[in-house]
Amino acid sequence: MKKQKPKVEIDYTPYHVRQQAWYMSLLKFYKNIEYDDNIYTDFATKLFAGKIDPKILKQLDSLRRKHNQQEKKKWEDIKRKGATRVGLSFRNIYRSKDGRTR
Repeated sequence: MKKQKPKVEIDYTPYHVRQQAWYMSLLKFYKNIEYDDNIYTDFATKLFAGKIDPKILKQLDSLRRKHNQQEKKKWEDIKRKGATRVGLSFRNIYRSKDGRTR
């Protein structure tokens, strides 16, 4: 059996690496909410060319951070409860029909 190589740690000390990581996180977030590839590609081109106003980038980043916090909270709730709200409702209906209580 082959051994996997350990994952290489990324050195974030150089500014250009931190900037690239930030750009990529912003693009990853935008790809999840934008379904038109032409608009996404246009945004990415302008982002890497530096043609987007810093005030707009700051607003986009705050929106991304807010979304990430909401997603983190959602997954923590799912992990704690073991299901989503719909899953809990389904579980309760199934248990009531089954005659089991918990």
